[in-house]
Amino acid sequence: MAELVDALDSGSNELQTFVQVQVLLPAPQMLMKTIYYRDELNDDFAPSNGKIKVKKIGDKYKYVHKSPLWKFFEILIYRLIATPIGFLICFFGFGTRIKNKKVLRKMKGSYFIYGNHTNSLHDSFAPTLFSFPKRVRIITSPDAVSIKGIGSLVNMMGAIPLPSDMKASVNFLEALNYAVKKRNAIMIYPEAHIWPYYNKIRPFKDASFIYPVKMSLPAIPVTTVYKQRKIFKKMYPRIVLYIGEAVYPNKDLPVNLAREDMRDRVYNEMVKTVKEKESFEYIRYEKEKES
Repeated sequence: MAELVDALDSGSNELQTFVQVQVLLPAPQMLMKTIYYRDELNDDFAPSNGKIKVKKIGDKYKYVHKSPLWKFFEILIYRLIATPIGFLICFFGFGTRIKNKKVLRKMKGSYFIYGNHTNSLHDSFAPTLFSFPKRVRIITSPDAVSIKGIGSLVNMMGAIPLPSDMKASVNFLEALNYAVKKRNAIMIYPEAHIWPYYNKIRPFKDASFIYPVKMSLPAIPVTTVYKQRKIFKKMYPRIVLYIGEAVYPNKDLPVNLAREDMRDRVYNEMVKTVKEKESFEYIRYEKEKES
């Protein structure tokens, strides 16, 4: 499996990326699609938006499972099912390549990863691959565990849903601490909402940076950059993930300023990356004009 994941570090191969999972991947589009938005912070264009009855994550929701049986199925599903499927989807479906993976290889303990949220399918599996062999947990919205019948499966694959109330927040923080204790990587999409194929970085709040600041852990920016295909130009673009250098909390600053500072450094690195690497505009996003 390690050899398969490392193959993602290699150069582009148009023949490999032409292979598609037709049910899961978008069809080619002849003309550029335009999406109009009102609010960069809150608009959500995920395909599932408004179609899922969202489950309340209260204090009864079990974040951490320690039973041997659960652990057995968790390892089985994560390593023998989710990781290979993720590899096929990312490598063959989206033509994903990973740059600068050496940054993660030298990280010994737990760390937080921050990425731009532009593809619901790819973003679900990619962290499993670029963090390999380290186990990754993904902080998600409650939607991720709200689909009836697969909530436990999604949990086993690494989802840690955001709590719906203050009581559940205690259990949520315990789950994060447990993940850190197990030396897991923790993935966060600070933009919170999905804008499919958006080729820039949307502004995001500094709230989620309280975790690495409080835990004295590094944050790793991982930026999704889209590249137009050289041969099949009308197809959806392939993906290149650029892993930035670790950003550490400034211990000389008070907590609120430290998380703001950490957010700014991660954000600026991601903005710089999409600009320098010339992320391709496959879908155009335009702000609605106020009447």
